[in-house]
Amino acid sequence: LWRAIESIIPDARDRTVLALIGSPLTHARFLRRPNGTYGAAFEDCLKDGSTPIPNFVLAGDGVFPGIGVPAVALSGASAANGMVGVVNQWMCMDELKSKGAIN
Repeated sequence: LWRAIESIIPDARDRTVLALIGSPLTHARFLRRPNGTYGAAFEDCLKDGSTPIPNFVLAGDGVFPGIGVPAVALSGASAANGMVGVVNQWMCMDELKSKGAIN
């Protein structure tokens, strides 16, 4: 991994403040994933985050669109959109901007 990174950023190792190495065993232990896998098998991926519990939705790598940071962020946004309409979200964003909490 370091060789691949250093082929693009030669001094990457020198510039690194903290390096944590993970393996499938790490994922199995800390993420409680069978054999250290990521996400659900595609056929096991939930089409949406709905549950039988009112106002309780799921988001993450086991919910469509699946694994990866962008996909997980999208599933979180979809969960939020399902609970609070887009107009209400815009109003909250405007309020946060007016308070200087966000740009």
